[in-house]
This record gives sequence, C-alpha cells and structure tokens, in this order.
Amino acid sequence: MTSTPIQFTIPSESVEACTGCGACAAICPENSLSMEPNAEGFFYPIMDESLCNQCGLCAQICPVGIKKKTPEGANIGPLVVYAAWNLDETIRCLSSSGGLFTALAEHILAQGGSVVGAAFDDELVVRHIIIETKEELAGLRGSKYVQSELSPNLFSKIKNCLQQGKSVLFSGTPCQVAGIRQYLRKPYKGLLCCDIICHGVPSPLFLQHYIQYNNDNGDEIKGLSFRDKSKGWKAFGMRQDLKSSKSIYKDLHSDPYLRGFLQNCSLRESCYACRFANIKREGDITLADFWCVDKKYPEYDKDDKGTSLILVNTEKGKDLIEAVWSTLFIGAADLDTAIVGNACLVRPCLRPAERDTFYEDLKSFHFSKMILKYRLHRPSRLKVFARRGKRLIKMGLGKIFF
Repeated sequence: MTSTPIQFTIPSESVEACTGCGACAAICPENSLSMEPNAEGFFYPIMDESLCNQCGLCAQICPVGIKKKTPEGANIGPLVVYAAWNLDETIRCLSSSGGLFTALAEHILAQGGSVVGAAFDDELVVRHIIIETKEELAGLRGSKYVQSELSPNLFSKIKNCLQQGKSVLFSGTPCQVAGIRQYLRKPYKGLLCCDIICHGVPSPLFLQHYIQYNNDNGDEIKGLSFRDKSKGWKAFGMRQDLKSSKSIYKDLHSDPYLRGFLQNCSLRESCYACRFANIKREGDITLADFWCVDKKYPEYDKDDKGTSLILVNTEKGKDLIEAVWSTLFIGAADLDTAIVGNACLVRPCLRPAERDTFYEDLKSFHFSKMILKYRLHRPSRLKVFARRGKRLIKMGLGKIFF
C-alpha cells in the first residue's frame, strides 16, 4: 500500500491551503482517502494510491480548490444584523454568548429534525456528532476552541437524513459548512447551516498536551468549558471540571491554552489566509459574540451575561430566526458595529512569528517550558510588582554608585 498526501489543491498553492473539512474523504467512492493528523496534529487527507480510481471527485468538491462564481444580483452580505439573547436565563448563562444556537437547535428538534455540532467525547476529543433529542443538546452547547473531527460517516448520515425529507441544522466553522455543502453537491430544502465568525482553530495535539500537563499537576480533568462566564461574559475563562468533583477556573489571561489561542500561536496554517473570512457567508445564519456592542448600543449589554451577534444571510435563515423570535430578545444592529468587535468577519487573524516554532517546540519541550517561552501565562500582580521593585532598586543603586 502506498499512502501519500493528496495533491489536488490549486497548483500555485501548497497543501497548507487545506482546511481539513474532510469533504474529500467523505466523497471518495473507493475509500482511498482518510483524514490523518500531521506532525502538528492537524488533519489532512492522505491517499491510498492502490485504491484510487482517478475519478477526480475529491478535486471537484474541495471548497478551497474550486472557484465559486457569484450569480449576478446575488446577495454578498447579510440581509439583516441583530443583537440577541435567549430569554431563558439558564440557557443564556450556560452558553458562550447569548444562547442563540440552543434556540435554533431546539426548534429543529421539535420539528423532528436533526442537529449537527461539535461535542467532547469521553476522551476529551472534540468531534462533530448528530443528535435527535433535546437531552443530547447540552454537549453541543458552548464554544470549543480546537478543530473538531468530522468523520466520513457523519457526512453520509446527514445526506441520508436530508434524502428522507428531514430537516438538518449543521453548525460549524465556515470551512466546515462549505465542506458539507460541497459534499452534498446540490441544495436540499431541509438543510440549514449556521456558521460562526471564526478566529481560527488550534490543533487537537495542543489540547492533548494541555490536558496531560494539568493531569500531571493535579486531579484528572473530566470536562472543559472554554467559555466559563461565572465572572462575566467579557471576562470569560477556562473551567476545568475534575474527576474529584472539584472545578478549577483560570481567566483568559492566565490559562495557557486560551493564551495560545488568542495570541494566534496555535492555529492551523490555513487560518492565517482563510478564504471564508468575509461578509459573503457560508451559513444561512452566522453567530458570534457581539463584542463592543455597548459602544453603539449600550442597551444591548447591561448585565454582562452575553449578547449574540446574528447575521441573517439567506431567506432560509430569515425564516428560521422568525420561527424562534418569541424565545429571544432581538434588537436591530448594523454591520459596521459588528465588524468593530469581530475583525475576523472581514479578514483572517495575523500569523505571529512565534508560529514558526510553536508546534516544533510542543513536540520536544515540557509544557511548562512552552508556557515560559511563548508567554502563555500572565504573571501574577505580586510578581509584576516584585519585578518593578527590583528595577527601581537597581536604578537607585546605579545613581548611588555612578
């Protein structure tokens, strides 16, 4: 058996353009493609050349390997922009921002449909799953700041549901939404897609190292919440739920995983040149935190419990929002204000120089050394004051002796 990285990206570009959506592996009729982790832990398509029949389907449906034409007169931006939150305070508090995804998902499930989203498995690996009951919804709620796995099986399950006439709400990053649309190769009335304004995705390998480091230094982690809002929506942090039934909270400045994510050190290479970071969205609806909403609309952020940004991009999306309207607070907003707080709506995040060595070091460094080298932990105030004191003392001694 000969296995090689698949070569069907645009010739002028490298394999780094691949987003890892998995559509190519799912569409392959001979199962000659599989999504395998590279040295950094990101999934890329690998081909078994002995099985490939040269049909070319993988190249035809690759979201980054094709040029889409925008029909004349087509909408190239959101139809309408809203600030919103779920009127159920419990759901709002359990959600990353305003609890909009839960409202959309509950409506689809109530109609007998299915919902697809990212969830942790028992090994704390994030995978996309398909659910059909409200009781399963909790696992899909909340942000997961890591690239999720989409199995070829999942693609076929979604297609089967749609062919049976069922509604399916698919939630994911824009590249994942593009992948499922390309895989299906035709529009389905029952498919509703919800994308997010994506900052980029870290590698599952980085998350594994983070979990192992914490396990080695305390109780074993059984669950993670990347967006715990116990200290407020804008001051969110990482909550580790331990097997001892205790919980540990670290704010976004002191948690090394969140620091690596927000400093852009740990992201997939394709994220720095993302083709989906624009106002022409892949989803019928786009959801995000409405950061900076208080700058123009202070009435939409009075309690710091979370305010969602909604971009309604299609008539399908408009119908879905109208269907859940009574369960939400909704206020009119504008695209310019949305962009102020969500720059990745119009451009990819910047690639820092530290990205060159981040994953290479992750393989060989102890995690504590990664924290030091890449500044993945903000020093405590006591340490900051101590450093300042030492500098002042040195300055004073310099004046005395010189």
